[in-house]
Amino acid sequence: MIYTVTLNPAIDVSLHVKDGLMPGSINKSYGMRTDPGGKGINVSKVLKVLDKKSVTCMGICGDDGENLKNMLESDGFEVISVRYPSGSTRTNIKISGENGVTTDINGDGPLYDSASIEKLKASVSERLAAGDIVVISGSAPAGSPSDIYAGLIKTFNSVHGVRVILDCSGRYLREGLKAGPYAIKPTCEELGIDSDCAVDEAGRIVLECGTACMISMGSRGAVFADGDQNVYYSGALDVKVSCTTGCGDAMTAGLAYALDEGMSSEETFRLCMALAAAEAETEGTDPPAKERVYGLIGDVPICGQ
Repeated sequence: MIYTVTLNPAIDVSLHVKDGLMPGSINKSYGMRTDPGGKGINVSKVLKVLDKKSVTCMGICGDDGENLKNMLESDGFEVISVRYPSGSTRTNIKISGENGVTTDINGDGPLYDSASIEKLKASVSERLAAGDIVVISGSAPAGSPSDIYAGLIKTFNSVHGVRVILDCSGRYLREGLKAGPYAIKPTCEELGIDSDCAVDEAGRIVLECGTACMISMGSRGAVFADGDQNVYYSGALDVKVSCTTGCGDAMTAGLAYALDEGMSSEETFRLCMALAAAEAETEGTDPPAKERVYGLIGDVPICGQ
């Protein structure tokens, strides 16, 4: 089973303006949609499109949190949730235009509560078994300690045969990497590097940490270094971009799916690139169609070294 962990989920409101956001002026939206959001939840949505079951694990608070849980359950997701005692589940606004540019305005969300995190950790770990995969993804509640994800990884890794994929940034990524996740999926910005350094950085992470690393670079494509220190690069596919929000989460879902299916490194990378491209064509964080994803896999231009 695949478990996705989202400590700071959201309700995503996606707006579309013809020429993209124009600050300081009146912007007229010609479309709006509301979706369950948060990076781990986006991973679960993409896995569902691929006919792969997952359990969505999250912390919520307030009426918006309850609405988010109800949205997920009504869509057929199994949910494990804990309630934070203070703050509110955030609302994230995504504004995209026909120029392919997306502007994200993300709310603050709940405050960190150690008891709630421990409860969620216990609820997930007691269900884990050999072969299971845990995806820890997204931001943490305000006031969280730097090692919040490291603590989760250590607990989940203590169950024999469980593999953890981490997708976060900043101090959470630095500390989380020390705990030994099976794989990470950062962006160049999250790593603090230029895209020209991505190949070397991915290789370094595998060599020094023993962690597979997929670095997404937006329009410049992505780099994937597997646990055997094979490094692959692919440029981004040429598709009509509707909204770039969720593309990285689609890649993370591809990693989890491929790992669960025992796919080769090259097959994994092709799937992740096709998922990201198909996601870019969709509105908001709506997952791509399975048929479109598999139709793009053969178009992925991979270079290995």
